[in-house]
Order: sequence, then structure tokens, then C-alpha cells
Amino acid sequence: MSTIHPSQPEYTLSAANDTFEVSAFVRLMALFGSAQQVLKARMQADAELGLGPIDMAALCLCQKNPGGTQQDLVKALGKDKGQIARLTGELEKQGLLLRTPDAQDGRVWRLSVTAAGAKKCSWFFAIEAELAQALFGDFNKAERSQLDAMLTALRERMDKVIADSV
Repeated sequence: MSTIHPSQPEYTLSAANDTFEVSAFVRLMALFGSAQQVLKARMQADAELGLGPIDMAALCLCQKNPGGTQQDLVKALGKDKGQIARLTGELEKQGLLLRTPDAQDGRVWRLSVTAAGAKKCSWFFAIEAELAQALFGDFNKAERSQLDAMLTALRERMDKVIADSV
């Protein structure tokens, strides 16, 4: 007897939801969850307990966008303001991130990565690159182009869903 896994097309939430859209959504979410679990396992293997993939993604976004705001992280990561405030506060406590009030608006925090944070980002980028290579490295040019177009379309659709829900 075989086990049905969420990444298989047969896996859906219920027979009533047995559509391509629901199946594709469930499979995509399962794939994303699996990727996060792999990242988390590889991070723990390197003794980075206490930092998860989302923490590292936030830190690395701050490194790529010095002086960005917590609101920028809210938008980029799809988390709420409270989650991002807690996450950036914890990264600051660990000495990986600096939060400084904006000169014009003291309610806005400007984010920058410390030297220790930059070192963690380099370490995380290497783990992320290894997983990305395993997932996408064998795609030919046409497959890469097709995936890029689909991901761009999904991002645009998600932005519209978010805008419509506000």
C-alpha cells in the first residue's frame, strides 16, 4: 500500500476541492514546506540553533537592502507587523542586526546588518545556494525561462490578492 504525499497530484483537501487549482496550490505549499524543512535541518546540522530560515531570510534581505524598514520586511516576507517586530528584535538581541529610528519619522526603524550578521548571511547563502542547485540546477534554458515567467505571474497575482484583501 502506497502513502499519498502532499506533493502528489492525488493529494487534495477534499473531494469537493478536487480541482487543478487546489491540487497545484497544495503541492506548491508542500514543496515550499519541504524546502524550509531541508534548510532548517541543514542549519541545525551546522549548529545554528535558534535561527530559522525565516530569521535568516529577513537578515539577508536587510543585508541586500541596507537602511530598509520593518515594513519592507513585512511586504517581502508576507508576515504581519508584530511578527517582524519580534523577529527583528530577536536578531538585534543576538547582535546580528541594528535597528535605528528614521531621522524624519521616529516610528520607522531603519535596519542594517552587523559584521556578525553579514557572516551569518554568507553562511546561509551557501546553504540556500546548495538547495537551489539541487532543485533547479538541471533545468535547461527553456525550463528556467518558463519557471521564471510562471513565478513572476504568481507574484503579480499574489500582489493583487493582497491588494484586494486590504
